[in-house]
Amino acid sequence: MSQKTQKLMKNLNGTWLKIKTGADYCRPEFIEFSNDQIIHFELELKSGNELSKVRTEWSEKLSESKYEFVNDNRIRIFRMGKTHTVLSEIESKTEDTEFATDYERIEPTKTKLESEKIETLEFKAEWNNEKLPLKFNEILDSPVIQEINKRMKRSGRKLILENFQGTYFASIFENDERETLIGIKEIDEEKAILFGFPEKPYEIKAE
Repeated sequence: MSQKTQKLMKNLNGTWLKIKTGADYCRPEFIEFSNDQIIHFELELKSGNELSKVRTEWSEKLSESKYEFVNDNRIRIFRMGKTHTVLSEIESKTEDTEFATDYERIEPTKTKLESEKIETLEFKAEWNNEKLPLKFNEILDSPVIQEINKRMKRSGRKLILENFQGTYFASIFENDERETLIGIKEIDEEKAILFGFPEKPYEIKAE
């Protein structure tokens, strides 16, 4: 293994969270780099709020992939796909398109608090002019949506505190389905630093 390859593999150590965009409806996913492989994982609940990873059948060759480092802990991987555009009722076109997906390396959350204490905390954050309440185990939908959900026997939207490899996540659940993970870089009783956002700022402070 060349020095350049060894240095690259060192830069790729650890587990990386796939950063979801608004148009991404896939389940949360992680990747790890091993030799020349990009290995994909999904999550399952192990016990309590502990998550464990499950390897999927999908892996890619790093040497055949196009990628760039956004910063030390964020990598952008480019993949080819197709864009389907409807031009009219009878006409459409399909084009080869390059899609970029960001992944952020996760590290254990810096905190002196136990998970039971973290679940009692309440913060507010703002990202991209959108207000984000950090409040665990309570339904986040408006009263109107809650009424509709009740009629349709849906449980609605809530944040659940989960832990994966020492990293705490505010996991967004939509009708009991884990939809998105917001990473918690550090947290105490005064503030939380959150990560895992698709555009700058990639980290925000919740107070």
